[in-house]
Formats: sequence, structure tokens, C-alpha cells
Amino acid sequence: MIREKINTFHLEDIKNGIHPSVFFEHENYNLFILRLPQLENDKVTIFSKAFIIEDNSYYYYDKTTSKFADLKDMQGFYKFLDKYIDTTLKLISNRFEEIEAIEDVFYEGKSIKDFNQQWFSYKNDLVRIHRLLFKAVEVISDLIENYQSQKEYLERNFEDIQEHLQRGYRNSGLLLEKLDALHNFYVMQNNEQMNKTIYILTILSAIFLPLNLIVGFFGMNTTSLPFTVDIGGTYKVLVLLGTASVIAIFVTLVLKNKYK
Repeated sequence: MIREKINTFHLEDIKNGIHPSVFFEHENYNLFILRLPQLENDKVTIFSKAFIIEDNSYYYYDKTTSKFADLKDMQGFYKFLDKYIDTTLKLISNRFEEIEAIEDVFYEGKSIKDFNQQWFSYKNDLVRIHRLLFKAVEVISDLIENYQSQKEYLERNFEDIQEHLQRGYRNSGLLLEKLDALHNFYVMQNNEQMNKTIYILTILSAIFLPLNLIVGFFGMNTTSLPFTVDIGGTYKVLVLLGTASVIAIFVTLVLKNKYK
């Protein structure tokens, strides 16, 4: 019977599994759709659950059976919503623990090989969760505002649901901030490692540059090169190379201490 009273366009919205959260007042009924993230096979998926409120009757549209289930009364409506929202809060809580575990690994000075992949996956999920919860908080506020004048309305319970959604919204925002902080720390850690590598290469270049110049000079195929006809010429060149190495190392250490 309830299906016959629903506007055709509203019925299409009700059947839509990913319809945005909305509260719409109609002359014969009120349409309430709540879209929240859920965890399915270790992946975040988005589901919309649609409800029809008619006077003191509450109906939930079951998309698996394509039928309206009678929730009996406001208490049944509340319990259904509370269970639905709790699964979303549990999802956020699990993400909180996983991201804190990554934090602990970083604070222990360890590295994570696939950090960028993990970070992008968490960031993508949490941005969607944060956006969905923002809209859900608005819609549940509209629902409360519309029914709070009625005596039988379980105002305290529904404000409790509203608080749960707001807490989930705040926590998802906090997790996004944590992810950004972790990414900045990861970039700084990589930059520091790269700077150390460049520093070592710079020192080696400073030491071997004079040696390369000397070797290049004596490697020229020209006449009148020093030590070419000297019996101990090779040893003299080796002494020259050793002296140049010592001088280069000394100059490098002096400059390092000066600009440290």
C-alpha cells in the first residue's frame, strides 16, 4: 500500500543504491535517505538506505527484495539507524588503529616500502568518508528539526545518533590530518636521506676531482711530459697523487667544520 502513495520520481531515488543523503517533505509522507560508507570484503563501499515516514509509520526499502519493510514505530526506526551508523563508526575506528600503527612504525625509525600506496588508499577512502558524513550530519539535523515538536519523538535518542555522526565526521577529519602529517614526515625522511647521499657524493667528488685532473694531465699523448724519461717517474706521480689526496681531504674537512 505504501508503494502506491510514493511519487514516481521519489521511488526511483529510493531504489538508487548510491543516492546522496536527503530529507524531503511530501504532502503524504517524508522521504529520508541516508548514504554512509560501509566495509565490505576489506574495501570501503557506499550504500544508501531509504526510509518512508508516514504519520507514525516507518518503512525501510529493502533493495534485495525490492519491498518496503515495516519498522513498526519510532523505536524500530531508531534501532535500525543506530545499527547502520555503528557499522560506519566501526569502520572509522578500524582506520584509526591502522593509521596509528603506521605512525608507530615511523616513530620507531623504521621505513615502509609501500607507504605511498597505503597513504593514497587511506586518503582516498577518508576523503569520501569525510564528505559523506558531512552531508549525513546535515540531513539528520533536518530530520530532528522536523520531528522534535512531536511528543512521541525520541529526541534524546536521535540526538545521540546525531552525535555519533558528528563524532565520526570529526574523527575522519582528524585522520586526514594524521595522514597529511605522516606524508610530510615521510617526505622529510626521504629528503634527509637524499641529502646525506648527495653530501657523501659531494665529498667523494671533492677528493677525486684533483686526482682526476692529475691523471688526465699525465695521460695526455704529448711530448715533454714530466717524469716520462725518469726511472722513478711512476713513484713520483704516485706520491703526487697521494699528496693531492691528503690536501683535498684536509680542505674538505676544514670547509665542513667551517660551515657546519
